[in-house]
Amino acid sequence: MKKDIETPEDCLLLVEEFYKKLLDHEEMRPFFIHLDLEPHIQVVADFWSTILLGTALYKNNTVAAHKDLTLEKAHFDIWLSLFNETVESLFEGEKAKEAISRARTIGLTMRYKLLGS
Repeated sequence: MKKDIETPEDCLLLVEEFYKKLLDHEEMRPFFIHLDLEPHIQVVADFWSTILLGTALYKNNTVAAHKDLTLEKAHFDIWLSLFNETVESLFEGEKAKEAISRARTIGLTMRYKLLGS
């Protein structure tokens, strides 16, 4: 039986594994290869820790951080699919379900704010 997402370290593991999938994906890789990944992954892990665990570690503006990217609807679909796959491969339980649900809402909100549709 898999454990649920319970700690900031669980969020870090989730994000590290998720980014491995993103970097292996031909369409998603170009968005990340220019980044200094270690600090970026920690920021994203802090985001999920804040969302799921209430740690208040994330202090940035998510939409502003992505506004200059040339994203299309398909990128959001890939992002969500890979995220869900990663959560389901590592965790199970209420927080894991919440992560999947929140990711869907976040993806739709980001897509609307960045693409207008």
